[in-house]
Amino acid sequence: MQLSKKHTISYLPSAANSSLRQIVYQGALSSPRLRLHYGFDGWQGPIHNVKLQQITSGLAMTEPLELGGHLSLDCVVTNGQCWDNNHGADYRLWIDFAPLDAHLHVSGEGPGELGLRSLETAMASVGISRGIVSWIDNTALDRIQWRAAGLSPLVWVRPGETSVDEVRTRLAAGFVGLKLHPVVDEYRADDLLLNPYLEVAAEYGCPVACHSAPGKADPDHIRRLAERFPMIPVILYHTYLGPQEGRRRAAEHAREQSNLYLETSWCRWQEVTELIESVGAERVLFGSDAAVDGAHHYCRHPPNVKGQETYKEGLVALMQALGSQATRQVMGDNAKRLFHLN
Repeated sequence: MQLSKKHTISYLPSAANSSLRQIVYQGALSSPRLRLHYGFDGWQGPIHNVKLQQITSGLAMTEPLELGGHLSLDCVVTNGQCWDNNHGADYRLWIDFAPLDAHLHVSGEGPGELGLRSLETAMASVGISRGIVSWIDNTALDRIQWRAAGLSPLVWVRPGETSVDEVRTRLAAGFVGLKLHPVVDEYRADDLLLNPYLEVAAEYGCPVACHSAPGKADPDHIRRLAERFPMIPVILYHTYLGPQEGRRRAAEHAREQSNLYLETSWCRWQEVTELIESVGAERVLFGSDAAVDGAHHYCRHPPNVKGQETYKEGLVALMQALGSQATRQVMGDNAKRLFHLN
């Protein structure tokens, strides 16, 4: 039995019945009275309580549970006195599905909002086991064991400052693409100084993720960059971090320029469905910008997505609206294909 190091909740399938699962708990609580408190699809009722059978110290599991007909299981664990609720963010398991977040950040291994522990808590809260990560300082990623954490890093590029040799070295060492942030680093997204870096990306067959927003990161500029390098997938992070008009233009560019892809961070779930209707499910990647809001990034209250919803709530509604095939494309398969992940 192999359990994820960063999650304390997992499940085992039943060989006899494909809809049955044993929920496995690996954590600090230990007691003959250990119980799993859970609900389905965003804590929709009824709420259940079942016994967790102690296997060894810190490891327990339920009897097989019927999970058929549901997308996700949300849960916490208690021994009758204390609760393991993932630092108040709860745990989520997706049933027969493992989403990937295509837009993550981590600045180091500490407990702060942008530290690895906060990111892992956030990911466990919404059932994300893998993701694409970057940070403004590439060396910050050298301080963490990103493979063990399920993270695949991007090389942050500042044109004229980042060495082309560093980009090549990091890509050879397992980094999976380039990250551009024209607003933070003050250059236009179609700057000719980017050409040497994209030539290396073409060499390695890896994509480029570019922050998209008003000004220097406008989708018009990103499209011109993509036109210069049609063999490279170019992902518009956020699709457009600004008024709806910019998102419409980004989608129009993606329809017309075949190597442009849209990423969904800070988009409400209905906006994501509109993007998919516009460009097709195969051209959209789920991302969240986690964990810029810390350990409660996906479930923060007040809601952090347009002040109206949380990612945790919105993902259930989105997946219910999309159906199985489009969900798998948007929530992981597209990113795996573009970033060459197993």
